Amino acid sequence: MTKSFIESIIPALLSLFLGPWSDLYGRKPIMLSGYVGISVAYLILSVMTIYEISPWFLLAAYIPYACLGGFCIILLGTICYISDISDEQERGWQLAWMEALISVGILCGILIGPVIFRTYGYVAVFGSATVCCILAGLHIYFLVPETMYNNNSITFRSMFDICLVKKLVNTCIQKRDGFNRYIVWCCISSIILMAIVLQGEMTIEYLFASARLGWNVNEYSIFLATTIMLKILGLLFGVKILVTYGGFSEEVAAILSFFSCLSSSIVKGLTLKSWHMYLSAIVAMLSGVASPMIRAILSKSVPSEDTGKVFSMTVSIETLTPFLASSLYNIIYSYFMPPLYPAPVWFMSVVIYIIVILLLINIKMQNARSNSVRYVPVSEVSEMSS
Repeated sequence: MTKSFIESIIPALLSLFLGPWSDLYGRKPIMLSGYVGISVAYLILSVMTIYEISPWFLLAAYIPYACLGGFCIILLGTICYISDISDEQERGWQLAWMEALISVGILCGILIGPVIFRTYGYVAVFGSATVCCILAGLHIYFLVPETMYNNNSITFRSMFDICLVKKLVNTCIQKRDGFNRYIVWCCISSIILMAIVLQGEMTIEYLFASARLGWNVNEYSIFLATTIMLKILGLLFGVKILVTYGGFSEEVAAILSFFSCLSSSIVKGLTLKSWHMYLSAIVAMLSGVASPMIRAILSKSVPSEDTGKVFSMTVSIETLTPFLASSLYNIIYSYFMPPLYPAPVWFMSVVIYIIVILLLINIKMQNARSNSVRYVPVSEVSEMSS
């Protein structure tokens, strides 16, 4: 819990400053900051695990991780970068590839990490992670071109100017022609609710499988790897078939994805045998489609110069959800599991998915009404009012 607190609170606050800052000074600096923080964290862990020390000392490694933004800032910078370089027709597909490649990385870690650990120990595991993060940072620095250019020198003070947060808040709440705050906040709410379910289910899924089916860690790891592989295939083929070839809008594709998630949660709630869990993984193949589709809708709902501000608000709130999600799902799971069947904790996810589907239906209706209206940036609103 302490580790989660360190990893979540500071990066969430940082993203409120660095997102608007990246709209002015560029996306690469914040991505590099995140990779430096993660590299330093894993380097410290690889040194610490040489010795027999209290686990509490390992928390020190996560201080530079948090202070430099960690994965939260990398995700923010990457989403903004993709929004900068892609047109509206291809943006959903590009964001889908981002989600798929993150899943590929998780899958590789699940499969390779234990092998390295059994052969060489903890030091090799964290050392390998350090090398991977350094290589990723070098790739960003040398091979990824910047999308925003500013001749002013970058200073520490410019990064933490309170005016950046004020601009962020104004961007998200100020009424202006073509800026449908209802759509933006429906998208943000959908992403947050989706994150609550994801974090909550991650908290209790192994406990559930162990209590209901008697699975051990190895059996659960095989299931998890299978789930990720199916999700990757469903994500790529789903976006291509539904959006590119099928001509469905992002809203409809996201709704179908959430029906896939909802069905999977129902199957898990009714699980009695091991193959039921694998059936839930098959049913959930399209579950990964929702996230890139909603982020694509959100990116199209704001002017390009405000992308970093809106995604800052989204990522900041999203980063804080693990506390709420873990507590909520743990309380429901511990109170009703194992004696009660069907397992109520999974039907909590069903209720949340239904709420998100209703939000997306509203977004679809709102977009149909407002497609013809031009966006007006906040700066123009200020000029008109003056």
